Amino acid sequence: MTRPPAAPCEPVPVVVAIPARDEAAWLPGTLAALAAQVGAPAFGVLVLANNCTDGTADVARAFRDRLKVRVVDCALTGAEAGVVGARRRALDLAAGWAGPDGVIVSTDADTCAAPDWLAQMLVPLRDGADAAAGRILLRAHERAALTEAARRTHLYDLAYRLAASRVEAHFDPVAHDPWPRHAQHFGASLALTVRAYRQVGGVPDVTALEDVALVRALQRADLTLRHTPHARVYTSARRCGRVGVGLSTQLGEWASGRVWTVPGGQEVAALARAQAALRRAYAAGPGHAACAARSLAALWLTSIPALRAALRSPTLGEALERAHAARLAAGWWGVTFRPVPVERALAELRGALEHV
Repeated sequence: MTRPPAAPCEPVPVVVAIPARDEAAWLPGTLAALAAQVGAPAFGVLVLANNCTDGTADVARAFRDRLKVRVVDCALTGAEAGVVGARRRALDLAAGWAGPDGVIVSTDADTCAAPDWLAQMLVPLRDGADAAAGRILLRAHERAALTEAARRTHLYDLAYRLAASRVEAHFDPVAHDPWPRHAQHFGASLALTVRAYRQVGGVPDVTALEDVALVRALQRADLTLRHTPHARVYTSARRCGRVGVGLSTQLGEWASGRVWTVPGGQEVAALARAQAALRRAYAAGPGHAACAARSLAALWLTSIPALRAALRSPTLGEALERAHAARLAAGWWGVTFRPVPVERALAELRGALEHV
């Protein structure tokens, strides 16, 4: 049962939303980092203390002399008690506090923002983007404490994702998300306008990865997302995560020492070319779809009717989503391209970038 918040509720232009469950040990660092923000406009912080037994709400209230904090102490039940429901409730409340012309920013209770994080997150929105995603890095001392296998694979994966983003930006340039950019769009560092949040109906009803689902909803609606490399947060490397699928499970897999495989350089480039061709065909209009579908089918390794159907989508984002679904359903993509060890994939991408 949710108790009424005992904190200032006057509208503020920007609200940072933090869902938290038994985070009394981590939350002080998170809030101290927010209190130290520079260059940002006036902002509020909404802490949703969900089913807490360790004084998380009291920790948040203790920061009221340093931050405009609104604490919502609640006991969500059933499916809503998990991270998906908590994130949804936190962002819904933040959107109500910020108002229709405001901005909501998501982060996590075990995450510390760089001093200019909030200011940098707001730059793309000020320039016209509907949403912005910032970099999420591990705290240096926690990264150093990882096992050798986990640390090595983590660093390879970071380098691989950035190289893949560079190749994608070259073959499939997107005006609102140019290079330099990155590939992360997760709840620890995500901002969007309240209007965009309302337009897509808020956090989707999924069982996991609600942040990724929210970003996909934005993309499906042709709302613009900027992966800004200038906004950074530093999160924990804890192995006992609060979600079934997330960074903690990733770190556990890397620590096992098993070979980490990812799409190779040829696959990354092929998919980027396919996406770029579909963008051009969609922009050309329905009359161009019939003649474009044949060449698109060869690029996407799926059927002509599937690509024609994709091109009839009401938005480009939905057209891309349907093309990806058709690509995977056809099965030929997985036959043509096979995952490779991350070290090899990184070498392939770096080789491709030498000619970019």
